[in-house]
Amino acid sequence: MRATESTPPFATHEATRKRIREKLLAEIPSSYAPLLHLAATTGIGVLLLALGAWGVHRVRLIELLAVPVTLLFANGFEWRAHKDLMHRLRWPMGFLYRRHTPQHHAVYVEDDMAIRDWRELKLVLIPAWGVAGIVLTLAPFAFAMAHFTTANAGWLVLVTAGLYMVGYELSHLSYHLPADTFIGRLALVRVLRRHHARHHDPRLMQRWNFNVTIPLFDWVHGTICRESAAEKAEESRAVA
Repeated sequence: MRATESTPPFATHEATRKRIREKLLAEIPSSYAPLLHLAATTGIGVLLLALGAWGVHRVRLIELLAVPVTLLFANGFEWRAHKDLMHRLRWPMGFLYRRHTPQHHAVYVEDDMAIRDWRELKLVLIPAWGVAGIVLTLAPFAFAMAHFTTANAGWLVLVTAGLYMVGYELSHLSYHLPADTFIGRLALVRVLRRHHARHHDPRLMQRWNFNVTIPLFDWVHGTICRESAAEKAEESRAVA
């Protein structure tokens, strides 16, 4: 069957993935600065922390409830957006699908997750303007929280959601660093990388392990890939 945007060219052979990687890297402009990309992403988190320190005063204990509530909502949103926007071609968010499924998943598979060139940060990280756009989209929700509760609660919603987004980016990057680096050897990274790497099996990615950070909503929705599902995929691969 000819590959289309709804049936992307899943690359299971190393030679095929090498060609795709080389093609995508060749399309990256020479002006692209990977460390500047990373600095811009993390810089948004630093800016939000500074804004929070400026805006929050004399926080009451009940106002701190905005933090776990926002984290819970963000984890659910992460699961839903990954499942329905990054793995489904839906207007007007088709650019998310194209960047993620036919490109990111075509290069990185379960047993070969690591970047080999720092320019590949462009294939792993969301564009800095995308992170900034998500934060700006969250601003009305933070404003509503401030309007209906307290200003502190509104600030806490904005800061928590923004930092969660940056945490998502850094977590995802850590799973795609070589496993023998300092970050790659961290115990928590190893555990979460296994969860995310299972999602990078082309035969499993449309159904399992959509959380990139903490797999809470994968547990809620029953989408944590069990060994039986992986075994079925292996059997299917062997037959093919």
